[in-house]
Amino acid sequence: MKVLCSLVLIVLTAPLLSCAQSFPRFTGTYQLKVEPLRIFAIEEENGKLFWKDETHIRRVLRQESASKFMLDSLKTPAGLEFAPGKLYITQDGRFEALKIRETTDLPKAKRIPNRRNGFTRADTLRGQLSGYRSCYDVTYYHLDAAIAPARRHVSGSNLIRFKALADIDTLQIDLYENMVLEKILYKGRELRFTREYDAVFVRFPATVPRGMEEEIIAYYHGQPQEPDRGVPMNGGFLWRKDRDGKDFAQVVCQGSGASLWWPNKDHLSDEPDSMLISITVPPGLQNISNGRLRAKKELADGSTRTDWFVSYPINNYNVTVNIGDYVRFSDIYVRHGDTLTLDYYCLPYHLEKAKALSQKVKPMLAFYEQSFGPYPFPRDGFTLIETLHAMEHQSAVALGGFGGDAGELERLMWHEVAHEWWGNSLSCKDMADFWLHEGFATYAEKMMIGQTKGEEAALKALEQEKPANREPLIGEHDVNHIFYELWDVYSKGCRVIHTLRSVLDDSAVFFDVLKALQEHFRYQTITTEDVTAFVAQVTHRDLSGFFEQYLRQTSVPELTCFITKEDGALYVYYKWSGTVERFRMPVKVTLEKDSFSFIYPEQEWKRSELKDMTEKDFKVRTEDFYIRVKRLSSLKDI
Repeated sequence: MKVLCSLVLIVLTAPLLSCAQSFPRFTGTYQLKVEPLRIFAIEEENGKLFWKDETHIRRVLRQESASKFMLDSLKTPAGLEFAPGKLYITQDGRFEALKIRETTDLPKAKRIPNRRNGFTRADTLRGQLSGYRSCYDVTYYHLDAAIAPARRHVSGSNLIRFKALADIDTLQIDLYENMVLEKILYKGRELRFTREYDAVFVRFPATVPRGMEEEIIAYYHGQPQEPDRGVPMNGGFLWRKDRDGKDFAQVVCQGSGASLWWPNKDHLSDEPDSMLISITVPPGLQNISNGRLRAKKELADGSTRTDWFVSYPINNYNVTVNIGDYVRFSDIYVRHGDTLTLDYYCLPYHLEKAKALSQKVKPMLAFYEQSFGPYPFPRDGFTLIETLHAMEHQSAVALGGFGGDAGELERLMWHEVAHEWWGNSLSCKDMADFWLHEGFATYAEKMMIGQTKGEEAALKALEQEKPANREPLIGEHDVNHIFYELWDVYSKGCRVIHTLRSVLDDSAVFFDVLKALQEHFRYQTITTEDVTAFVAQVTHRDLSGFFEQYLRQTSVPELTCFITKEDGALYVYYKWSGTVERFRMPVKVTLEKDSFSFIYPEQEWKRSELKDMTEKDFKVRTEDFYIRVKRLSSLKDI
């Protein structure tokens, strides 16, 4: 949005005119009405007003009249006019912002665990599968919570049913330290527990023997953190208003973890086999969560309680709430004699846009099922939801707002729905292997471009993915590593997968591999090593050097080549540079004019004859292989 980009990205230097009055009626937190995800604050200090964006940079306002101010030093100056409960911004149009609270406390991350910031004891407690976690397997959760958007507050309990995998005296669950853990019950009695950062160590009065199935209930309350949108994967609750001023809220906690808002065993390796999600929301609102709606009840105070049941394994960050003034419509998708229910939830004023989008769903699902195998969660149905932020919540896919560009919304749908296969059915055990989620989902998005707009459009979109290559695709294990260069797990992951497809040189084989991966690892948590070993096994290829180079190194393979005439014939010399020793990837080039075929470079020079060609006719098919090409004019350039 043009107004937002200008205000966020351009540092203002204009002086503020002297003003002695106070502006308490203007200060607070605002959201753009047309884009409710975007928030900013108006602050007062020493009789002056300031604009503060989500990066916490403050910019001065110059007063023109009692309620009108200017943001100067912009190519197109921005005018601000305050009115009760709202603010109008004039800059290449007039835009309305709603005041959503009186305070100006914009979310700010305390820290984030990544290579640049280093890791701490808190990160180890969060990311390591220690003995206090590996001693038990969660089989079932019942999360029962009341959510109060007006107070930004959550309270409730979580029943944790588990099987002891070893004799247990103490186990670890997780809940962010800013949340209050009231008590933990076991067979009706309170258990002793201690807290260290976000970890909770629960002590039993007697040893729970290996093989025993038990359950505890943790009661809690508090104000969960809100996302700092300037920090990668710093999640939390988004508390906003819809266009009509009604509460509109959502939780997004991938990376940060579900323990920011409910107590659980917050490690990606352990998913419950099933789950009941009971959520109570204020009058006039609905909550949409994962799975099937089992019950809906209006309580005496006018609030509404819904029970949603998830009948498949689900990772904790996928457990969601979406709260708003929703309308619903439904459809069914019949294929292979089976029926899949399709549910859609949107804000009332976006109903027509939601219905237009729904027409794109069945062709997308048909293509994904053809490419990856059956939709993984048929018992729980398929649901798309208008939300504040797009997110692949299992069987309750969040798409962000429906009011924007229809093409971008469809692209988001392609990506987030692909996660039902890549991220939800097949899930990584550790954030270090997060590329398995985002790389495959991003590639699925490119496949849909090819399906709807043609292969040339898909290749063009693929070329636009330009990784930074500042850190390897595989992160640090056992510390809940959040990638500082987060986009690389999308862009580089996507390009590596396409390169693998090109190396296999057979789309049928490639899609057989994808379907075999889905079938073999369905509803499991896995590692990169699980995937790479399986791919090598089913393709009968030694791909160790390929994966070592692309997943664990930051350098991009460079094909070094030069062309020379020898004995009246034209030859191309070539070798790989900047690669691991085992890297032996074939690549397609033109050995005959306008005809691509494989060459097999190694770390030592090899040559091939160029038949009936000139030097200018030699091409490398870089659109299908994530490599760089360095052409030398002669051996003297080496």
